[in-house]
Amino acid sequence: MKTLKTWKPFEGDIAEIRQQFPLPLIALAQGEVPALVLRGAYKPKHCSSLIDRFYERGLLYNPHGTGRPHRVDIGTSFGKHRADRAKFFAHSCQTLELFSTLFEGYDDPVRTMYETLEKLATDKEVKTAREPDGQLYGPAIFRAYYAELGHGPHYDSVAKRTKAFDYQVSRFEHQFAGVLCFQNSDSDGEGGEPFLYNCPWSSAIQEQLSGEKFRQYVDEKKIERVQIDLEPGDLYFFFSENIHEVPHIIGERPRIVLAIFFAMSPDDDEIYVWA
Repeated sequence: MKTLKTWKPFEGDIAEIRQQFPLPLIALAQGEVPALVLRGAYKPKHCSSLIDRFYERGLLYNPHGTGRPHRVDIGTSFGKHRADRAKFFAHSCQTLELFSTLFEGYDDPVRTMYETLEKLATDKEVKTAREPDGQLYGPAIFRAYYAELGHGPHYDSVAKRTKAFDYQVSRFEHQFAGVLCFQNSDSDGEGGEPFLYNCPWSSAIQEQLSGEKFRQYVDEKKIERVQIDLEPGDLYFFFSENIHEVPHIIGERPRIVLAIFFAMSPDDDEIYVWA
């Protein structure tokens, strides 16, 4: 599949992004740019040191002799836990408690993501997603992808895909994602590095999201896609309602990222963030 180059991510610091796109999140939602990339947003040394801590605390596993590889989440996944509301918020409380001490001695990477997003969000208040009774969602999630793991072409939207209308995060018009790279896999190829397609979800697109059918559709329609190459400490934001995928990891070194979802509406003063 050919990767076209006219639809390019924009790389820069906050000032450069704001100068190019006065409303950066709207620019993402409208497809003006596939991603906003901030290189070195977090210290690479802190990435490697925190990964060592995760292994020391048993939060990550050594792939040798552990059977079939499986993805590891450090944090609360809304998609995984939302079906049982009580268990979801109990798990979120555990994540908040874990994160309150997990980064001691290092810069807080979750705070880094929130503060960066706030600078891009112009006049909106960025906060961890919550329900009217004050119950908080998980603020972010570490995901470790081991060999043979990844995501096929898909999109993410609480309102349009999950249809979780009993949760507050469904009230917003646009959904996005942010990813902070902590560790790359040991493959020199495409493994683990995300692809973004200039293709927002629609009911017509849904019919194509099965196996090679979507790839054939992309070739036929000449839909642009870009791959986001990251190094530890690099952070990027994108519109998660565009089709995207993560090629399967190759090799024994897991790809580890810190990820968030967030949602906003042009006429809403708040941006809610969760995992």
